[in-house]
Amino acid sequence: MTTDPQSRPMNISSRSTLWGSALRRLLRDRLTLLAASVLFFLTFVCVLGPPVVENVLKVDVESTSVRDRYQPPSTEHPFGTDHLGRDLLIRLLFGGRISLAVAYVASTVSMSIGVMVGILAGFVGGVVDDLILWLITTLSSIPALFLLIIATVIWSPSAETLILFLAGLGWIETARLIRGQTITLKHQEYVLAARALGSTRLRLMVRHILPNVLSIAIISMTINAGALILLESGLSFLGLGVQPPTPTWGNMLTEARSYFDRGIHLVFFPGIAITVTVLCFFLFGDGLRDALDPRQARR
Repeated sequence: MTTDPQSRPMNISSRSTLWGSALRRLLRDRLTLLAASVLFFLTFVCVLGPPVVENVLKVDVESTSVRDRYQPPSTEHPFGTDHLGRDLLIRLLFGGRISLAVAYVASTVSMSIGVMVGILAGFVGGVVDDLILWLITTLSSIPALFLLIIATVIWSPSAETLILFLAGLGWIETARLIRGQTITLKHQEYVLAARALGSTRLRLMVRHILPNVLSIAIISMTINAGALILLESGLSFLGLGVQPPTPTWGNMLTEARSYFDRGIHLVFFPGIAITVTVLCFFLFGDGLRDALDPRQARR
């Protein structure tokens, strides 16, 4: 009896080979490397840049000046000023901290929840699987934006609560993917052999199932990060995101709508930051998907 190469068990050495081959393919993908470099640069600048900009330009994220309103980009204010005379560069950097924190933290938490729930549903099956599948189907049938609007109306949306809300709703698709993959993997020969040797359910899920679904989870997390930035911007557009004066790229873009005719730079720089970041997340996730696809190695 022959075994399909795609269904063969993936032991430690084969997993190492998979990740090594994926890394080599990733290093040859210039577009994915460019996207990763841009994301690293944006993260580095937003995390470490504000103190440097404050000391060099002598500006503060909340300092206002009626005299300096709507100034175009200049040596004193490289990105110009907004309708209250605040420096746009320092606000973009501080806003990037929150927007990127939403992307990184919420996507990581939602991935962790999705992986645990998906493995539990797919491996245990029975009533547990039915209940989890019912929950996933119910939440999927309700637009996430509506649930977030209800939540932000009840609770004042600080950055921390917004991250929790987004993480609480972002795990659904990941759980669905992991559940389907787990159902396939638990019938593989190496899992059946480990079960016959007396491995507990927990050991089977952690030792044999989790490493084989990790690549799918990482890809889902990367793509989900870009979608979360767009969702945060959508909430800010409706006035339900993180409230000013705390800056995020979303609420900066929303505030700029009313002053578009006074200064196009107020819309341009936050819009470019959101567009480039989301695009790089999607490109990086797409590159990871290609690199971690075992079929790529046989082509």
